[in-house]
Order: sequence, then structure tokens, then C-alpha cells
Amino acid sequence: MNYTEAKSKFWVFALLLFIIAPFVIMLTPMIVSVTLSDTPDKIIFIPLGTSMMMYALAFVFVIVLLCAMYFSKSVLINNVTGIIAVVGFVIIFSLGVQNYVYLHEDFIKYHPLWDEKEEYKWEDLTNVTHEMYDEKTNRDEKYIFEFNDGYTFEFLVSGIVDGTVQSKIYHKLIELEVPYKEY
Repeated sequence: MNYTEAKSKFWVFALLLFIIAPFVIMLTPMIVSVTLSDTPDKIIFIPLGTSMMMYALAFVFVIVLLCAMYFSKSVLINNVTGIIAVVGFVIIFSLGVQNYVYLHEDFIKYHPLWDEKEEYKWEDLTNVTHEMYDEKTNRDEKYIFEFNDGYTFEFLVSGIVDGTVQSKIYHKLIELEVPYKEY
């Protein structure tokens, strides 16, 4: 096998990644949810939308580098580019995996994309706002959690947050007498 035939493997691998990427991107949040938070006291594990973008970015990064490797004439550059592709994929993909909201019976974890993970007890909540979907302004439905140290985060109520989960959140807030606004 000569060098030109070996280079065609880059195109094949890029095409395979392009085909399997959507499936991996869609399945990863479910796998992460089961792996990180499958306990009886779990209320909900919500992978944030930016995590899906990071998964996609990881695949695009590798596919672009594989295409660049095809056009490169240097074996050394291809080796370095291959290492960069693997390391970059792992870093970008892991950033997506670490981007979530996890509501447990005892605590709340929020791990934003570029910030440190925050963990609070439910007792630390000072206010919760539930903004309902509004057709006129096209506002998405979301929860806004405010804590006693001033930290605030919000998350969209996607298809994963159903009536059962909303009921658990509501009852937890009532039990702890946390102010709750819904509009």
C-alpha cells in the first residue's frame, strides 16, 4: 500500500465520523445521565443545550483535521495533527459531558460550560422563578434558581422536565418554604 492509498483512509474515517456523530451526540446525554446520576434520590439530570454543541464541535474539529491530514504531504505533520485531533476531541467532548444541572433530593449541582461546578443544598435557595412559555414574546419556559450567596442560574424546561419533575421541585420548595414565583 503506497502513501496515497493510506491517505484515502483519512477521507473514509472522516465520512464514518460524519455518519455516526449524530447518533453519538443524541445518545451521550442519556449515557451521562445514567452514569452520573442514577440514584433513587435523583429528581432530574438535565444536560444543558451547550453540551450538545460541544459534542458536535468535537466531531467537527476531528473531521476538519482529518480532511487537513488528507491534503498534507508530510508524515510528521499528519502525526502531529492526529495527536492534536485526539487530544482536542477528548477535551472538547469532556467539556460537553461536564455541562449539566442535577437536582437531587438533598442538593442541587450546576456545572456551567466555562465555570466551576456549584453545589448547593436546597436550604440555600432564596427564590425560585418559573417562567412559563409565552407565544407572544417567544420566551422559552425556564426555571431560575437564586441562592443565599447571590449566585443565580437558570435552565430551560425541555422535554426531559415533565409534570412529575415539576411537581417534585414544587413540593420541595413548599416543604422548605422557599419563595416561588410562576408567570
